[in-house]
Amino acid sequence: MNRELFLDNGNIARMERLRRTVHRPRKHPANPVVPADRPWENMASVYGTTLYDERVRRFRMWYLIGCASDGEFTDEATGERYPVPQTTRVGYAESADGVAWDKPDLGQLEWRGSRDNNMLAIGRQNPEGISVLVDEHDPDPARRYKALFWDHAADGAHFHPDLKRVLWRETDDDGAYLAWSADGIRWTHAPENPVIRQYMDTNQNLLWDSKLNRYVAFSRFGFGRKIARSESEDFVHWTQPDLVLDCDAQDGEGTQFYGAGVDIYEGLYIAMLWVYREGGDGRIDTQLGVSRDGVHWERVADRQVFLPLGEPDSWDDGMARCAERIIRVGDQLYIYYSGVNGPHSGPKFPADTIVRTHKPAIGLATLRRDGFVSLDAGADGGWLLTRPFALAERRLHLNVNASNGSCVVALCDADGRALPGFEQSQPITGDNVDAEVMWPSVQPLAVGGAVALRIALVEASLYSYWFE
Repeated sequence: MNRELFLDNGNIARMERLRRTVHRPRKHPANPVVPADRPWENMASVYGTTLYDERVRRFRMWYLIGCASDGEFTDEATGERYPVPQTTRVGYAESADGVAWDKPDLGQLEWRGSRDNNMLAIGRQNPEGISVLVDEHDPDPARRYKALFWDHAADGAHFHPDLKRVLWRETDDDGAYLAWSADGIRWTHAPENPVIRQYMDTNQNLLWDSKLNRYVAFSRFGFGRKIARSESEDFVHWTQPDLVLDCDAQDGEGTQFYGAGVDIYEGLYIAMLWVYREGGDGRIDTQLGVSRDGVHWERVADRQVFLPLGEPDSWDDGMARCAERIIRVGDQLYIYYSGVNGPHSGPKFPADTIVRTHKPAIGLATLRRDGFVSLDAGADGGWLLTRPFALAERRLHLNVNASNGSCVVALCDADGRALPGFEQSQPITGDNVDAEVMWPSVQPLAVGGAVALRIALVEASLYSYWFE
């Protein structure tokens, strides 16, 4: 059984005197844990994937490098010369603990006459926003690792007169590209590329939905700064993308979803939404969205900020954008994020007026397991009644902080009436990531029947419950 979390009301039949709180992850004191510290790196960004790979027992990161360029571009209309924009490349790093990262020399791509760098030979010219999935469902070991990314700009650059800078030119070959690998290092490109011919200038999210038995992808997919979805049965043939999530009037004029880190956690789709205030301060922080099917989404807890910006003049004071994978490490969750100093360039902040004193880099934030949202009760207490469900296991567990109060549980029938012998559990106190609920009754729980839980809290915070 998946753990039941409280990002939405999907598992709640009734709730009284409880408030929903978003908990912000703790930024690691060693941040940024992956700085842009190599000569070829103008930036390091989580337009990529970080995961813990059980096969090699290492944390592994595929990230976006803004690779420094020496070239120049001549504007044919004026004869003026401008620097060619940086090339985007996929960088690779690995770590034993998720904090100290190595960038191994891979010998795959040449930069300024040397192949001693950590860049992967994947994509044509500008691979961007790579999402890597360790696929345990494909019987072919040569396709164990799968990648989805945007590739673009095969035929050079052009000068943008309004932005006053050089951009890569869009071509008919731009779009969603696929690749697979036996080890995550040496990649083979799908001959069908591009599989979706759409503009995807952001991170991508490639997931396996075990309920659908399908691959699911989230990206812009040509919709601009919005979140769209596509799915595939075989990883090669994808459905026409559909728009599933957009900002609205409550977000304020000029607010957009610059991108999102999307993952499936305990059966829920959780989107860590990059909220870009183009019409405001030009900055990007992260809020939460939740879905039970990947199609219908809700914003979480009145759009409270999940990952805030750093202090003024810090490396992440302008943008804090969470990556796609949520990694469980013991009783904590590891979430990696991009930090950028200063606002995003745009109508209110022209690129030539922004001075960044730190290179864009990657940081680590940690969160209590299941700790995205809690239901909180004050001194007057509060309670919730779950929707009925079929009881498949006998032992109930809670993730609850009752350090200053208590929590008790009643096991009820489908109509919410307490079952004899299970009217009130022994009180739970203290801060517990895993507290087993005990009742005075000595009779075992009857597996298979429809039941509900009534959980009462006083001065306590409830994060999740589950049966084992």
